[in-house]
Amino acid sequence: MKPVDIAHSKSRNELVVTWEDSTASTYPVPYLRSWCPCAGCQGHGNEVKYLAAPEETSIGGLFEIGAYALGIRFHDGHDSGIYTWEWLRKIRAEAAPAGYKPVSYTHLTLPTIYSV
Repeated sequence: MKPVDIAHSKSRNELVVTWEDSTASTYPVPYLRSWCPCAGCQGHGNEVKYLAAPEETSIGGLFEIGAYALGIRFHDGHDSGIYTWEWLRKIRAEAAPAGYKPVSYTHLTLPTIYSV
């Protein structure tokens, strides 16, 4: 599922993503920073952890990453997280379990790496 609109509200400090199925997901900016999926924040394991960000966390810029993800430059300059559409759908409040998710996820299907 892909977004049809992405709106950043500086006054409310949130990002609103409207999806192809017409649902809209609201992400408080500190919540997005807390779920940054980059290796610098998460390491190289198979678990993605919620790392609480300060409430004053804000967005400095947004940029597209191909046709599959959103890049977010936070006020502290951090911008290496790749927020895929799949990841944004997984952490949205509307996804099961309902509500914002300050927990961790373990990826159950990791790519197999073959060496020759």
